[in-house]
Amino acid sequence: MVRELERKRQSTQFPETAPAANPVFFRTYSRRTKAGLRETWDEVCDRTVQGLIDLGKLRPEEIATLKDMQQNLKALPSGRWLWVGGTEWIAKPKNFSGAYNCTSTNLEDWSAFGLMMDLAMMGCGTGAVIEAKYINQLPPIRNYLHVTVEGEIGSTPKHLRREYTETHIAGNNVIIHVGDSREGWVKSYQTLLELSTDERFAKEVQVLVNISDVRKAGETLNGFGGMANPVKLSGLYQRCASILNKAVGRQLNSVECCLLIDEAAVTIVAGNIRRSAGMRQFTAGDRLGATAKDNLWQQDEEGNWRIDPERDALRMANHTRVFHRKPTLEECIDAVRKQYYSGEGAIQWAGEAVARANCDLLPTQALKVDFLKAYEQGTAKQWLQERHPHLDTNELEHRLARYGLNPCGK
Repeated sequence: MVRELERKRQSTQFPETAPAANPVFFRTYSRRTKAGLRETWDEVCDRTVQGLIDLGKLRPEEIATLKDMQQNLKALPSGRWLWVGGTEWIAKPKNFSGAYNCTSTNLEDWSAFGLMMDLAMMGCGTGAVIEAKYINQLPPIRNYLHVTVEGEIGSTPKHLRREYTETHIAGNNVIIHVGDSREGWVKSYQTLLELSTDERFAKEVQVLVNISDVRKAGETLNGFGGMANPVKLSGLYQRCASILNKAVGRQLNSVECCLLIDEAAVTIVAGNIRRSAGMRQFTAGDRLGATAKDNLWQQDEEGNWRIDPERDALRMANHTRVFHRKPTLEECIDAVRKQYYSGEGAIQWAGEAVARANCDLLPTQALKVDFLKAYEQGTAKQWLQERHPHLDTNELEHRLARYGLNPCGK
């Protein structure tokens, strides 16, 4: 009887033209209530609209319009907001990014890698700009990491679990106790990456990673909602160490950087409990990046198809080659042809993307055309400085880097 009542309560009248609406809604956007039931569509509308009201300090007529549009499926907030909007979790500053569907990060230091894992664990789509001008700022890999993982996930009693990651160093030996939190996972991952370039060690580091404090799969994630899924966490550290160890004595190349991000993404989405949407932007002339996914699936002598295990994680994101000059017709045709056969091969004309993302400074077609000419000549910065001297250095650099935030130039 109780189950029957719950089914009736959870049933939502979505249009007949959307037969998958109910399962998608309850799978993806309906949170568990304190009573253990699933939110109805009306309850999700109330929660998310109230969150927007609190953010926007809306007038009564604006609130009425917002409620009408969402309740009647005429316009909806982002998918991320449907999940976290109006919750106590999103009201905390450290979680603000969790309201965004898309993000972009320049890979120029180890903290950028940690940030991307943090964003992915909040459900954000992660964009990474892996161009040489950024990854060349990473230090060369100097230390070979010998990683051992010990402990059983969930074996530490709940009241004794570490919430945050703790690291202990003695000579060339390092112990990492992984904390049972988003911050704990991220810190353990970033710490391992940092060990590969840490000058305190004598070229080789013995790393012991203890995962006993991490909660078991299926346990509730307080605040964010959903369930824990650490089924691939134990392998993350050795997979990352394998990538880093192959680069000892040199800097990481673009595909190795990509793999390190994607290994974290694989860990996060294991069990299909959390989403992952990734975009990786390589320089147009980067042949490694352009061919990273070529022949990802291979056939053995018996005709069986298998995926290259060392590149499997690359499936976590789409790859885009960024042109800082307008691509030729032939380059565009080649890219479309490759996409037709493999789904990969996206290209982006960065100048167009930057122009669109700065439409407030380029209100006319004539100005836009003139700006694009300057961009192709490598003088876009000077062009903006001459016409908008009020822009400070930080804003100017941000505006020119907006092709990472605006994929519409593809």
